[in-house]
Amino acid sequence: MNGDPSSPDLYCHEDPSFLYEDDEEMAEVNVVVNQNEIELEEAHLHSLIDKEIAFGFRTDEDLVIDDWVQEARLQAITWVQTRTRALGFHPRTAYLAITYFDRFISLEAIPEKKRAAFVRLISVACLLLAAKMEEMNRPPLSQYTLEFQGRNIKKMELMVLVVLKWKMNLITPFAFLDNFIAKLCQESPPGLKSGIEKRLLSIMTEIHLMHHRPSAIAAAATLMAVDQNLAQEALEAKITSIPELYFLETEAVYSYYTIMQVP
Repeated sequence: MNGDPSSPDLYCHEDPSFLYEDDEEMAEVNVVVNQNEIELEEAHLHSLIDKEIAFGFRTDEDLVIDDWVQEARLQAITWVQTRTRALGFHPRTAYLAITYFDRFISLEAIPEKKRAAFVRLISVACLLLAAKMEEMNRPPLSQYTLEFQGRNIKKMELMVLVVLKWKMNLITPFAFLDNFIAKLCQESPPGLKSGIEKRLLSIMTEIHLMHHRPSAIAAAATLMAVDQNLAQEALEAKITSIPELYFLETEAVYSYYTIMQVP
């Protein structure tokens, strides 16, 4: 540039490549950030699997559920889902509540006297505990139910906590969804995740939640969102094509997938 400040020659004679140095540095930063995010996601996924295995979720082929328990579960599921919608709770809260319910009735004998009322009280307590784990805004007790007195609900809450040994941070399929959607869904249109969540709620009536791995259920629901007519071979091929999903039991995934196919 001319040394005379009054000169009309304003052209910059310096090498313009410096203008791109910041862009190159930013690109390098973005690569590092993206790699860190991938590593964090994988670490989180492995942590979920470790917790799932440690807790002992597993298929029990010999499990026999009494007819009255089946009926009690259906009533509990109906009530929990109705109240969850009415109170504006997330679907995962309903799923967690029924997971508590299933675990409780598998560990604790239910008295035959006033059994129906006892089961309803368990349902209320399980939803309250699930809401405490999942919801930021929780309504007063009176909005859950008017059937039972507050002190009786509190007693049942404590009983559930004791029977479950205060292990309330249970893994559910909802914990896997973001990771599975990213890996199994090439596109993520509006409503995809909410549709998967509805499928997770629908399968609660078909299986005892404590005897099935949440990861397999989540994978089945996600694959249903991708294609509702996958043959077993195609489903297994899709899973095995993604090395990070090595832990999934493909036969179990297909079993839940076929359950979800039923209207």
